[in-house]
Amino acid sequence: MTSCPDAEGAGFEFLPEVQDDANRLDEELRIVIAGLVVELHRNPHLGEPMDDRWPENLEGSRKIRFDKPGWTRKPRYRLVYRNEPSDGAVGKIVVLAIGRRDEMVAYAKASARLARRMARESRRPKRRG
Repeated sequence: MTSCPDAEGAGFEFLPEVQDDANRLDEELRIVIAGLVVELHRNPHLGEPMDDRWPENLEGSRKIRFDKPGWTRKPRYRLVYRNEPSDGAVGKIVVLAIGRRDEMVAYAKASARLARRMARESRRPKRRG
């Protein structure tokens, strides 16, 4: 999972570690994730917006709660992503992490990955237009 263009122009980017996240889950959950990705292509605003609670750098990101089919209690897993840009028409959906919600695992992974991504981008030379 790296990136793929959306039919309506928005691209999809999976941070490299997200493939490992998905591979650690069982097949039932990977099938659910595949369905969520299809839904995100149709509606990039599908997930709940995240606020400024910890981790603060995820403010403006979105989360989707999910679990195995038939699970009747609170969903145990989260898919955390960002729409870029966050205002106006979405140009790209960036999936930051997939994982369990307990002990904030999915959020901690997403936060660390986003921080590394932002640091890399800030070191890139700016293009002149």
